[in-house]
Amino acid sequence: MKNSILITFILALFLTSCGDIPFDTSDRGGLMMATDDKTIIIERLAKAYTEGNFEIAKDYFSENGVHYVNNDEYTNDEIIAGYNFHSLLYDEMEHLTPWVTTMYYNDGSIYTNQWAEWTGKSKITGEVQTNNFHCWWKWEGDKIVSTACYFDTKDIDSEAALYSEQSQ
Repeated sequence: MKNSILITFILALFLTSCGDIPFDTSDRGGLMMATDDKTIIIERLAKAYTEGNFEIAKDYFSENGVHYVNNDEYTNDEIIAGYNFHSLLYDEMEHLTPWVTTMYYNDGSIYTNQWAEWTGKSKITGEVQTNNFHCWWKWEGDKIVSTACYFDTKDIDSEAALYSEQSQ
């Protein structure tokens, strides 16, 4: 009997302590998901990127999508070609320790956030390069209308220059 009273008390204490974090009702509050369809789509796109097959993004991008790498703006076709170009520069591209979640904001906006450490082996020098990045993917309905990725482009720019020299 004492054990059942103790277990009931501990369970009640646990359940009431979980309610200590209030739901944020502000416009920038909301619900974060890691297993929803939008998150799974971004994980699928990340895998396609590492395989040099980012064309599948066309299935998810809105017709006039706007994309950024740092502060440079690109169209759908330009961003797809740019990301696929990485597979001409690198073998063994991977996203190490990826973290992908979708935020459903109270104001109705939806963003999927992606963080990871990128790694790839140069096809020219054999050097393994790493780079941390963060991307957000803005959704309207079932389409991605905008993306932005932030990372240091120094190594990729150097690889692209080497690639260009070899292609001449």
